[in-house]
Amino acid sequence: MKYFATPALLLMLLLSGCHTKPKEFTLAYTMESVGNYKSSIEIGKDKSYLIRQQNIFFDTHAGRERVNTSEGYLTDEEYNHLSELVAGSRLFRMKDTYGFEMKPDPANPFNGFVFQIIYTAGKKTKYISIQSDAADFYSDNFLQLLRFLSDYMSDHFSH
Repeated sequence: MKYFATPALLLMLLLSGCHTKPKEFTLAYTMESVGNYKSSIEIGKDKSYLIRQQNIFFDTHAGRERVNTSEGYLTDEEYNHLSELVAGSRLFRMKDTYGFEMKPDPANPFNGFVFQIIYTAGKKTKYISIQSDAADFYSDNFLQLLRFLSDYMSDHFSH
């Protein structure tokens, strides 16, 4: 019986995966309504952030580019929470693209939105691009990560 328990235990550990919080990482998140609006946040290893927002539609008509920026540092609490969300999202196990193989659905209110994440931990970098598609499912942790980043941009952008 003990010989059966050891492989079963190892299999359970392997399937559950490692949720170790990254010690150091960089993360960039971009939301874009193609041709209309773009908002992004870059978070550095030193907990610094840079938020950029641009109204592409109006910039095109004005004939000049205007990118509004805001920068600062995440608190230790914010950074720890972000680290937990990143670990729980298992970004390195995700596919590189979602939703680009489907035809756009005009009934989808997020049609035309593209989300991109660039995550680097150690010497590994993961690029994830998402075009909204109702058929794709994401983990709760990943959705919480996107919500955290979106809310953070909204709450910490000084106009």
